[in-house]
Amino acid sequence: MLPRPSTIREVAKRASVSVSTVSRVLNDYPYVSEGARRRVLEAVRELDYLPDFVARSMRTGTTRAVGFVVADISNPSFAAVAKGVDAVLDPAGYALVLAHSENDPEREASMLTVLRQRRLDGLVAAVADERAPGLADRLGGFTCVLFDRDVPGSNADSVISDHAAGMGEALTRLVALGHRRVALVAGSSGQLGSRARMIGFRRHARRLGLPASDRLVISLEPGRAIGARVARELLALAEPPTAIITGHNQLTVGVLEALQELRVRVPDELSIVACDDIAATRLHAPPIDVIERDLPELGRIIGRLLLERFAGHDGPPNRLVLPTRLLVRGSTGRPRVTEGVLGA
Repeated sequence: MLPRPSTIREVAKRASVSVSTVSRVLNDYPYVSEGARRRVLEAVRELDYLPDFVARSMRTGTTRAVGFVVADISNPSFAAVAKGVDAVLDPAGYALVLAHSENDPEREASMLTVLRQRRLDGLVAAVADERAPGLADRLGGFTCVLFDRDVPGSNADSVISDHAAGMGEALTRLVALGHRRVALVAGSSGQLGSRARMIGFRRHARRLGLPASDRLVISLEPGRAIGARVARELLALAEPPTAIITGHNQLTVGVLEALQELRVRVPDELSIVACDDIAATRLHAPPIDVIERDLPELGRIIGRLLLERFAGHDGPPNRLVLPTRLLVRGSTGRPRVTEGVLGA
């Protein structure tokens, strides 16, 4: 059996102080003598005392916890953002609680209800579908910051990326290399990031004089198997693309797996650009060109916005836009043919 946890009264007795003095030390209040503070902290260590956060929450109305709701826990971009958020919140005494919706709006709605019942102090949300009915009301129960999302009717702060800028750099490079048929494999249109990539792609394609083709701009639920299937379908077209831009990490992995299976040489037979830098893009031979963004910094900004709200900042919703840029490695080159079928 696990040992019975120590109580605050036992800490007070060991330190020869009152219970209220122990409470003031644990909550870092002033006006406690250094001698008393030292004895309390020593007693806490000796007794392995853990504060009762449930009781503290009932007294203070706060839980010192922030939820992080993500659509796909396997997406490494969310891990990078969470690391940045935690780097800001942890020193301030807040714990990050991860919740995974599996890209299911109904599951997400249930999770938000549970998190609200637990009275978390704040929420970071990368929701599965911004158009889900009642989502703005569910988010309204929290001090909330949206990550790369735009929920109609929500008053939450948001931190997003300038996806169109990096997309413009990528297309400009591909056109300069001689590409005329470039495909975009984007994620769900129910998420701001995917929509912004598609809008930016189409706008810059028009600017650069690329022929319009809806068959080459694809939006779908992300997944490795889906990415692999779409890559095979694109390369089987009568006029396949000579370059592909992947707009979601799981789709990127699936596309790369299909190219390996089909023995398509990158960039000799097909050029590839990915959105976000992940292990698969770095370890591929050659390494994949990426439209990159500073995800840990994005997370740190989210953490600072939350702390400002916790401190009482009551201004209008913030909408901060962070830059993206193209990182050229070795996966883009001149097309094998500028017109005609791939491999002809």
